[in-house]
Amino acid sequence: MKISSIAVHRLSIPLRRPVRTSIHDLTHVHTVLVEMRSDAGLAGSGYCFAFGRRAAGALHELVLDLAPLYEGKDPVEVRAHHAAAWRALNFLGHAGAGMMALAALDVACWDLAARSADLPLYRYLGGARNRVPTYASSGLWIDSSIDDLLAEADRFRAQGHRAMKMRIGRPSAAEDVERVRRLREAVGPGVHLLADVNQGWDEPAAVRVGRRLEAYDLYWLEEPLPYEDLEGCARVSAALTMRVATGESDYGSLAMKRHLELHVADVLMPDLQRMSGVTEFMKAAALCEAYHQPVSSHLFTETSCHLLAASPNGLIVEHMDWWEELYGEPVRLVDGHLVVPDRPGIGYEPDPRALARFRA
Repeated sequence: MKISSIAVHRLSIPLRRPVRTSIHDLTHVHTVLVEMRSDAGLAGSGYCFAFGRRAAGALHELVLDLAPLYEGKDPVEVRAHHAAAWRALNFLGHAGAGMMALAALDVACWDLAARSADLPLYRYLGGARNRVPTYASSGLWIDSSIDDLLAEADRFRAQGHRAMKMRIGRPSAAEDVERVRRLREAVGPGVHLLADVNQGWDEPAAVRVGRRLEAYDLYWLEEPLPYEDLEGCARVSAALTMRVATGESDYGSLAMKRHLELHVADVLMPDLQRMSGVTEFMKAAALCEAYHQPVSSHLFTETSCHLLAASPNGLIVEHMDWWEELYGEPVRLVDGHLVVPDRPGIGYEPDPRALARFRA
Protein backbone atom coordinates (compact mmCIF):
# COMPACT_ATOMS: atom_id res chain seq x y z
CA MET A 1 0.00 0.00 0.00
CA LYS A 2 1.21 3.49 -0.87
CA ILE A 3 0.15 6.99 0.07
CA SER A 4 -1.36 8.15 -3.20
CA SER A 5 -2.46 11.70 -2.34
CA ILE A 6 -2.47 14.26 0.44
CA ALA A 7 -5.13 16.97 0.53
CA VAL A 8 -4.54 19.96 2.81
CA HIS A 9 -7.54 22.07 3.88
CA ARG A 10 -7.46 25.52 5.47
CA LEU A 11 -10.44 25.97 7.80
CA SER A 12 -11.78 28.63 10.13
CA ILE A 13 -14.04 27.13 12.78
CA PRO A 14 -16.10 29.60 14.84
CA LEU A 15 -16.35 28.97 18.56
CA ARG A 16 -19.81 28.67 20.06
CA ARG A 17 -18.93 31.65 22.23
CA PRO A 18 -15.83 33.83 22.41
CA VAL A 19 -13.29 32.28 24.77
CA ARG A 20 -11.28 34.24 27.30
CA THR A 21 -8.53 33.02 29.57
CA SER A 22 -5.86 34.93 31.48
CA ILE A 23 -3.83 35.15 28.23
CA HIS A 24 -6.30 34.46 25.35
CA ASP A 25 -9.27 36.19 23.72
CA LEU A 26 -10.55 33.94 20.91
CA THR A 27 -13.43 33.73 18.44
CA HIS A 28 -12.17 31.07 15.96
CA VAL A 29 -9.78 28.15 15.77
CA HIS A 30 -7.95 28.40 12.46
CA THR A 31 -7.27 24.82 11.45
CA VAL A 32 -5.19 23.01 8.84
CA LEU A 33 -6.58 19.54 8.17
CA VAL A 34 -4.77 16.79 6.25
CA GLU A 35 -6.52 13.98 4.40
CA MET A 36 -4.01 11.28 3.50
CA ARG A 37 -5.26 8.70 0.99
CA SER A 38 -3.84 5.36 -0.05
CA ASP A 39 -3.98 3.46 -3.33
CA ALA A 40 -6.11 0.90 -1.46
CA GLY A 41 -8.94 3.42 -1.10
CA LEU A 42 -8.40 4.20 2.60
CA ALA A 43 -8.00 7.66 4.12
CA GLY A 44 -6.56 8.99 7.37
CA SER A 45 -6.84 12.49 8.78
CA GLY A 46 -5.05 14.79 11.18
CA TYR A 47 -5.02 18.49 11.90
CA CYS A 48 -3.10 21.31 13.51
CA PHE A 49 -4.40 24.74 14.43
CA ALA A 50 -3.46 28.26 15.43
CA PHE A 51 -5.16 31.26 16.99
CA GLY A 52 -4.98 33.62 14.03
CA ARG A 53 -5.58 33.37 10.29
CA ARG A 54 -2.04 34.35 9.28
CA ALA A 55 -0.47 31.98 11.79
CA ALA A 56 -2.59 29.17 10.36
CA GLY A 57 -1.42 30.23 6.90
CA ALA A 58 2.17 29.61 8.01
CA LEU A 59 1.17 26.16 9.27
CA HIS A 60 -0.51 25.45 5.92
CA GLU A 61 2.68 26.28 4.01
CA LEU A 62 4.79 24.11 6.31
CA VAL A 63 2.42 21.16 5.91
CA LEU A 64 2.68 21.52 2.13
CA ASP A 65 6.47 21.66 2.48
CA LEU A 66 6.61 18.40 4.48
CA ALA A 67 3.91 16.47 2.58
CA PRO A 68 6.22 15.20 -0.23
CA LEU A 69 8.15 13.22 2.41
CA TYR A 70 5.03 11.07 2.80
CA GLU A 71 3.76 10.83 -0.76
CA GLY A 72 4.33 7.48 -2.43
CA LYS A 73 5.42 5.84 0.85
CA ASP A 74 3.93 2.94 2.78
CA PRO A 75 1.89 4.49 5.62
CA VAL A 76 2.70 1.57 7.92
CA GLU A 77 6.29 2.83 8.06
CA VAL A 78 5.02 5.89 9.93
CA ARG A 79 7.96 6.22 12.33
CA ALA A 80 10.43 6.29 9.44
CA HIS A 81 8.43 9.07 7.76
CA HIS A 82 8.34 11.05 11.00
CA ALA A 83 12.12 10.65 11.32
CA ALA A 84 12.62 11.98 7.80
CA ALA A 85 10.38 14.97 8.50
CA TRP A 86 12.18 15.55 11.81
CA ARG A 87 15.49 15.77 9.92
CA ALA A 88 13.91 18.13 7.40
CA LEU A 89 13.00 20.46 10.28
CA ASN A 90 16.56 20.67 11.58
CA PHE A 91 17.05 24.16 10.15
CA LEU A 92 13.79 25.54 11.61
CA GLY A 93 14.33 23.65 14.86
CA HIS A 94 12.21 21.23 16.83
CA ALA A 95 9.86 23.73 18.41
CA GLY A 96 7.21 26.04 17.06
CA ALA A 97 5.24 25.94 13.83
CA GLY A 98 7.30 23.21 12.16
CA MET A 99 6.43 20.72 14.91
CA MET A 100 2.75 21.65 14.70
CA ALA A 101 2.69 21.17 10.95
CA LEU A 102 4.40 17.78 11.25
CA ALA A 103 1.72 16.72 13.75
CA ALA A 104 -1.07 16.98 11.17
CA LEU A 105 0.80 14.64 8.82
CA ASP A 106 1.96 12.25 11.53
CA VAL A 107 -1.55 11.85 12.98
CA ALA A 108 -3.03 11.31 9.50
CA CYS A 109 -0.40 8.66 8.77
CA TRP A 110 -1.05 6.80 12.04
CA ASP A 111 -4.79 6.96 11.34
CA LEU A 112 -4.23 5.54 7.86
CA ALA A 113 -1.85 2.83 9.10
CA ALA A 114 -4.33 1.67 11.75
CA ARG A 115 -7.11 1.61 9.16
CA SER A 116 -4.94 -0.53 6.90
CA ALA A 117 -4.72 -3.06 9.76
CA ASP A 118 -8.50 -2.75 10.35
CA LEU A 119 -7.82 -1.80 13.99
CA PRO A 120 -8.76 1.19 16.11
CA LEU A 121 -5.70 3.30 16.79
CA TYR A 122 -5.51 2.45 20.49
CA ARG A 123 -5.32 -1.28 19.67
CA TYR A 124 -2.85 -0.67 16.84
CA LEU A 125 -0.68 1.00 19.49
CA GLY A 126 -1.03 -2.02 21.80
CA GLY A 127 -3.72 -0.70 24.14
CA ALA A 128 -6.57 -2.71 25.59
CA ARG A 129 -8.95 -0.41 27.50
CA ASN A 130 -11.67 1.27 25.48
CA ARG A 131 -12.80 3.77 28.12
CA VAL A 132 -10.74 6.62 29.55
CA PRO A 133 -11.72 9.06 32.31
CA THR A 134 -12.43 12.49 30.88
CA TYR A 135 -13.11 16.03 32.01
CA ALA A 136 -15.27 18.73 30.46
CA SER A 137 -13.14 21.60 29.18
CA SER A 138 -15.48 23.46 26.82
CA GLY A 139 -16.66 26.01 29.34
CA LEU A 140 -16.36 27.47 32.84
CA TRP A 141 -14.40 30.36 31.34
CA ILE A 142 -12.76 33.12 33.30
CA ASP A 143 -15.22 35.78 32.05
CA SER A 144 -18.37 33.82 33.00
CA SER A 145 -20.49 35.06 35.88
CA ILE A 146 -20.85 32.78 38.88
CA ASP A 147 -24.45 32.06 37.88
CA ASP A 148 -23.26 31.06 34.41
CA LEU A 149 -20.58 28.83 35.94
CA LEU A 150 -23.13 27.01 38.05
CA ALA A 151 -25.54 26.56 35.13
CA GLU A 152 -22.78 25.26 32.88
CA ALA A 153 -21.61 22.81 35.54
CA ASP A 154 -25.18 21.44 35.67
CA ARG A 155 -25.12 20.97 31.89
CA PHE A 156 -21.81 19.13 32.04
CA ARG A 157 -23.14 16.75 34.69
CA ALA A 158 -26.26 16.14 32.59
CA GLN A 159 -24.01 15.20 29.65
CA GLY A 160 -22.35 12.48 31.76
CA HIS A 161 -19.26 14.35 32.97
CA ARG A 162 -17.90 13.58 36.42
CA ALA A 163 -14.96 16.00 36.13
CA MET A 164 -14.75 19.56 34.78
CA LYS A 165 -12.20 22.34 34.43
CA MET A 166 -12.67 26.00 35.29
CA ARG A 167 -10.33 28.85 34.39
CA ILE A 168 -8.89 31.13 37.02
CA GLY A 169 -6.31 33.92 37.05
CA ARG A 170 -8.54 36.97 37.46
CA PRO A 171 -6.92 40.20 38.67
CA SER A 172 -8.33 39.58 42.15
CA ALA A 173 -7.16 36.42 43.93
CA ALA A 174 -10.14 36.75 46.25
CA GLU A 175 -12.46 36.47 43.24
CA ASP A 176 -10.68 33.32 42.06
CA VAL A 177 -11.00 31.72 45.49
CA GLU A 178 -14.67 32.67 45.78
CA ARG A 179 -15.50 31.30 42.34
CA VAL A 180 -13.76 28.02 43.14
CA ARG A 181 -15.59 27.83 46.48
CA ARG A 182 -18.99 28.43 44.91
CA LEU A 183 -18.43 25.89 42.16
CA ARG A 184 -17.10 23.26 44.55
CA GLU A 185 -20.16 23.68 46.80
CA ALA A 186 -22.46 23.40 43.78
CA VAL A 187 -20.98 20.26 42.23
CA GLY A 188 -20.31 18.47 45.51
CA PRO A 189 -17.58 16.01 46.44
CA GLY A 190 -18.55 13.47 43.76
CA VAL A 191 -17.29 15.64 40.88
CA HIS A 192 -13.61 16.29 40.19
CA LEU A 193 -12.91 20.02 39.83
CA LEU A 194 -9.83 21.19 37.94
CA ALA A 195 -8.52 24.77 37.80
CA ASP A 196 -6.42 26.17 34.95
CA VAL A 197 -4.46 29.39 35.47
CA ASN A 198 -3.26 29.49 31.83
CA GLN A 199 0.18 30.71 32.92
CA GLY A 200 -1.38 33.77 34.56
CA TRP A 201 0.54 33.94 37.87
CA ASP A 202 4.07 34.48 39.09
CA GLU A 203 5.67 32.14 41.61
CA PRO A 204 4.70 33.99 44.83
CA ALA A 205 1.08 34.30 43.69
CA ALA A 206 0.94 30.62 42.71
CA VAL A 207 2.05 29.54 46.17
CA ARG A 208 -0.07 32.08 48.03
CA VAL A 209 -3.32 31.53 46.11
CA GLY A 210 -2.66 27.82 45.57
CA ARG A 211 -2.54 27.25 49.33
CA ARG A 212 -5.89 28.99 49.72
CA LEU A 213 -7.39 26.81 47.01
CA GLU A 214 -6.26 23.56 48.61
CA ALA A 215 -9.28 23.69 50.92
CA TYR A 216 -11.54 22.96 47.93
CA ASP A 217 -10.13 19.58 46.92
CA LEU A 218 -9.00 20.46 43.41
CA TYR A 219 -8.09 17.53 41.16
CA TRP A 220 -5.19 19.62 39.93
CA LEU A 221 -3.94 23.18 39.46
CA GLU A 222 -2.87 23.65 35.85
CA GLU A 223 -0.15 25.88 34.34
CA PRO A 224 0.22 28.26 37.27
CA LEU A 225 3.37 29.88 35.78
CA PRO A 226 4.71 30.82 32.34
CA TYR A 227 5.47 27.48 30.69
CA GLU A 228 9.21 28.06 30.33
CA ASP A 229 9.74 28.63 34.09
CA LEU A 230 10.42 24.99 34.89
CA GLU A 231 12.37 25.62 38.07
CA GLY A 232 9.71 27.98 39.41
CA CYS A 233 6.92 25.50 38.68
CA ALA A 234 8.93 22.78 40.44
CA ARG A 235 9.08 24.98 43.55
CA VAL A 236 5.34 25.65 43.34
CA SER A 237 4.65 21.91 43.04
CA ALA A 238 6.82 21.21 46.07
CA ALA A 239 5.09 23.93 48.10
CA LEU A 240 1.53 22.67 47.46
CA THR A 241 -0.13 19.47 48.59
CA MET A 242 -2.54 19.34 45.63
CA ARG A 243 -1.40 18.13 42.22
CA VAL A 244 0.09 20.55 39.73
CA ALA A 245 -0.25 19.79 36.00
CA THR A 246 1.69 21.37 33.15
CA GLY A 247 3.58 20.59 29.93
CA GLU A 248 1.03 21.43 27.24
CA SER A 249 2.98 24.45 25.96
CA ASP A 250 6.37 22.77 25.48
CA TYR A 251 7.70 20.88 22.47
CA GLY A 252 8.71 17.27 21.90
CA SER A 253 9.43 14.37 24.20
CA LEU A 254 12.80 15.84 25.17
CA ALA A 255 10.95 18.77 26.75
CA MET A 256 8.92 16.30 28.78
CA LYS A 257 12.21 14.68 29.85
CA ARG A 258 13.38 18.05 31.18
CA HIS A 259 10.13 18.40 33.12
CA LEU A 260 10.58 14.94 34.61
CA GLU A 261 14.20 15.46 35.58
CA LEU A 262 13.37 18.71 37.39
CA HIS A 263 10.21 17.30 39.06
CA VAL A 264 8.29 20.22 37.59
CA ALA A 265 4.78 18.88 38.17
CA ASP A 266 2.74 15.91 39.35
CA VAL A 267 1.00 15.35 35.99
CA LEU A 268 2.39 16.11 32.54
CA MET A 269 -0.02 16.86 29.72
CA PRO A 270 1.75 16.82 26.34
CA ASP A 271 -0.04 18.62 23.54
CA LEU A 272 -0.42 16.46 20.43
CA GLN A 273 0.61 19.14 17.94
CA ARG A 274 3.51 20.46 20.04
CA MET A 275 4.71 16.87 20.35
CA SER A 276 4.68 16.75 16.51
CA GLY A 277 2.08 13.99 16.49
CA VAL A 278 1.43 10.48 17.76
CA THR A 279 5.05 9.35 17.35
CA GLU A 280 6.51 11.82 19.86
CA PHE A 281 3.43 11.80 22.11
CA MET A 282 3.87 8.09 22.75
CA LYS A 283 7.57 8.63 23.46
CA ALA A 284 6.60 11.29 25.99
CA ALA A 285 4.03 8.99 27.60
CA ALA A 286 6.62 6.20 27.87
CA LEU A 287 9.10 8.61 29.48
CA CYS A 288 6.48 9.59 32.04
CA GLU A 289 5.77 5.92 32.75
CA ALA A 290 9.49 5.31 33.35
CA TYR A 291 9.40 8.11 35.95
CA HIS A 292 6.21 6.68 37.52
CA GLN A 293 4.31 9.80 36.54
CA PRO A 294 0.79 9.98 35.10
CA VAL A 295 0.15 11.63 31.76
CA SER A 296 -2.90 13.52 30.55
CA SER A 297 -3.61 15.22 27.21
CA HIS A 298 -4.30 18.66 25.78
CA LEU A 299 -7.08 19.16 23.21
CA PHE A 300 -7.35 16.87 20.11
CA THR A 301 -9.92 14.74 21.93
CA GLU A 302 -10.67 12.45 18.97
CA THR A 303 -7.04 11.27 18.78
CA SER A 304 -5.84 11.89 22.34
CA CYS A 305 -8.37 9.42 23.75
CA HIS A 306 -6.67 6.62 21.78
CA LEU A 307 -3.22 7.64 22.99
CA LEU A 308 -4.21 7.68 26.65
CA ALA A 309 -6.07 4.38 26.23
CA ALA A 310 -2.82 2.89 24.90
CA SER A 311 -0.70 4.36 27.73
CA PRO A 312 -0.66 2.41 31.03
CA ASN A 313 -0.11 5.69 32.87
CA GLY A 314 -2.85 7.57 30.99
CA LEU A 315 -4.80 9.45 33.65
CA ILE A 316 -7.58 11.57 32.14
CA VAL A 317 -8.34 13.00 28.69
CA GLU A 318 -9.42 16.57 28.01
CA HIS A 319 -12.82 16.77 26.33
CA MET A 320 -12.89 19.88 24.14
CA ASP A 321 -15.74 20.17 21.63
CA TRP A 322 -14.22 22.76 19.29
CA TRP A 323 -13.75 20.32 16.39
CA GLU A 324 -16.80 18.07 16.86
CA GLU A 325 -18.68 19.76 14.01
CA LEU A 326 -15.75 18.97 11.76
CA TYR A 327 -16.26 15.24 12.32
CA GLY A 328 -20.05 15.33 12.29
CA GLU A 329 -20.56 13.47 15.56
CA PRO A 330 -19.75 14.05 19.22
CA VAL A 331 -17.61 11.75 21.32
CA ARG A 332 -19.54 9.28 23.48
CA LEU A 333 -19.58 9.80 27.25
CA VAL A 334 -20.61 7.22 29.85
CA ASP A 335 -20.35 7.85 33.60
CA GLY A 336 -17.45 10.25 33.35
CA HIS A 337 -15.56 8.18 30.79
CA LEU A 338 -14.99 8.75 27.11
CA VAL A 339 -15.75 5.63 25.10
CA VAL A 340 -12.93 5.17 22.59
CA PRO A 341 -14.30 4.21 19.16
CA ASP A 342 -13.76 0.60 18.09
CA ARG A 343 -13.88 1.58 14.42
CA PRO A 344 -10.60 1.47 12.44
CA GLY A 345 -8.13 4.31 12.90
CA ILE A 346 -9.26 7.16 15.12
CA GLY A 347 -12.84 6.21 14.32
CA TYR A 348 -13.93 9.61 13.04
CA GLU A 349 -14.24 10.91 9.47
CA PRO A 350 -14.06 14.56 8.40
CA ASP A 351 -17.50 15.62 7.20
CA PRO A 352 -17.25 16.96 3.59
CA ARG A 353 -20.06 19.41 4.31
CA ALA A 354 -18.13 20.79 7.28
CA LEU A 355 -14.97 21.08 5.18
CA ALA A 356 -16.92 23.18 2.71
CA ARG A 357 -18.66 25.25 5.37
CA PHE A 358 -15.49 26.11 7.29
CA ARG A 359 -13.20 26.63 4.29
CA ALA A 360 -10.95 29.64 4.90
